[in-house]
Amino acid sequence: MQTSRECVKRALTGTGPDRIPVCLDFDQDHLNRAITESILQDYTSDVIIVSSYDPEFVPVGEGYSPWGYKMETFGETMGEVKDRPLESWDNFHAWKSRLPDFSQERRYENVREIRQKYPDRYVVGGLGMMMEEIINLRGYANCMMDYYEEPEQLCQLIDCLYQIARQQIDGYAAAGLDGVIAWEDWGLQKGPMMSYSLWQEFYYDKMKDLVDYIHSKGMTYFLHSCGNILYLLDTFAEFGIDAIQMDQQMNMGLDRLSSWKGKLCFWCPVDIQHSVDMSLEEMGQYIHEMITSLGTEDGGFMYKAYPQPAAIHMPEEQLRREIHFMQSYRYMEKAHTVPVPLTD
Repeated sequence: MQTSRECVKRALTGTGPDRIPVCLDFDQDHLNRAITESILQDYTSDVIIVSSYDPEFVPVGEGYSPWGYKMETFGETMGEVKDRPLESWDNFHAWKSRLPDFSQERRYENVREIRQKYPDRYVVGGLGMMMEEIINLRGYANCMMDYYEEPEQLCQLIDCLYQIARQQIDGYAAAGLDGVIAWEDWGLQKGPMMSYSLWQEFYYDKMKDLVDYIHSKGMTYFLHSCGNILYLLDTFAEFGIDAIQMDQQMNMGLDRLSSWKGKLCFWCPVDIQHSVDMSLEEMGQYIHEMITSLGTEDGGFMYKAYPQPAAIHMPEEQLRREIHFMQSYRYMEKAHTVPVPLTD
């Protein structure tokens, strides 16, 4: 049996993994722990996602992120940002001066420890939310207006985020990590968040350079993006993004997404807008359809459980079903069989 690290590499490169690689990376608040704590004792994650952390950094206030804002939660969800530090562009230089130093070696001590503890797992470092941070810092309405009314200031912020990403990439590479991941929701439910020409003007060159930089360090790039992002998938494939992590598929359609089969590795849970209500049979059939639509005989598909099951009201039993189906699937069998059913 292949090690986790080898299995993930083979899935990413389409060179014959012996199973569907699984990632069980869950938020650690009490609501999500109540659902996932026993699951993590029963199942092994092939992929481990870690974040750098500076124990000496002092935030601007209790509960505030290194980016200088605080999340106000609503029930089970992440909530929204409170006290946006860049509500006004006049605060940009003061905000920037209070950011942590992402090049500090001590920031990656915990990352090095995890790499040493799990030599056979595929360890991935988080770059933060990248484009999502712009919305968190400025607010959605301000951000959308900035593309037209404040392009120079917006570009300064984008450049700042990409510069920090490079510092993190250096730290993760020095720690021996296998890859990095960024979270960037580029789509709305039914269509693009912006026109492709606008996206191209502000992000094409910067993202291409970042992907090239990641690859120059010998690491893979995982990109999370939800919403309808069909308009960007050709570009992502052109850049050589190693895996696209999407929590929704039905809003775009598996038949349409299958156009990128073999061009991108898909890293998905069962569509989070529908998985909770699926019967056992419906879930098994959907997983079979998803893997055969998005993966090839030699790889190209991996599983990542949704990190906030409480937010979508996912019961532990239903989440276990999803994980079981994924772990029971074999690439070489997938053209002929559906996932192995659960037994009582």
